[in-house]
Amino acid sequence: MIKTIKTLRVAVLAAMVLGSGMANAKASSETCVPIGGTALGQFFNEGKDVIGAMSGTWSATRGKVVSQKKTTTGISLEMEHAFSTREGGVVLTRDKIALTTAPGKKDSYLLDIAYNVAKSFGHLKGYSGTFYSKGRLDMDSGEAVVRYRGKLCK
Repeated sequence: MIKTIKTLRVAVLAAMVLGSGMANAKASSETCVPIGGTALGQFFNEGKDVIGAMSGTWSATRGKVVSQKKTTTGISLEMEHAFSTREGGVVLTRDKIALTTAPGKKDSYLLDIAYNVAKSFGHLKGYSGTFYSKGRLDMDSGEAVVRYRGKLCK
């Protein structure tokens, strides 16, 4: 009986070790690329369309406002973006954006964005994930300055 319990413990321990090794093997087969840089955006058509020159991972972006609503702290937006790299990679995103009224500046907002990748093409085909940005938006000048970061994996 004692031998059976010891044998069972060894079998359970071995299964746990092998199982964790298999989980680690799966996790290590995932390929990720870091995303990061800055953007200077310009919006047009009463804030509905945005184009931006970018540095870092992305070289350019185009965005479109899908919906917007006023909140107690500013504005909540849903947008779609297309980001491109110099190497020909493109990701299409669906985004949630919080614009918080900046203290002391009329028509100026602090922005916080979560970009959720919907599709990817070129050398980024098959990559997905979420990346983020923070920055400032000035409605009078039509300019947005942001810093973005995150990673995409496949």
